[in-house]
Amino acid sequence: MQTIGSATVEEHVHGDTRWVAVRARGAEWSWLTPEDAVLLARHWMATYGANATATEPRSIRG
Repeated sequence: MQTIGSATVEEHVHGDTRWVAVRARGAEWSWLTPEDAVLLARHWMATYGANATATEPRSIRG
């Protein structure tokens, strides 16, 4: 499990499928395939990356 800013990220394997689970601020878990997670990350980087004013997110392994 990793905490990145206010989001918690976990990886799970069910059968032949690996999932990336994301949860922020106590909301329900969102289950993405690794490919979907990468597409979402690319979208966020394109949208917010160049204009981000927040500090670098911290990553803590639990």
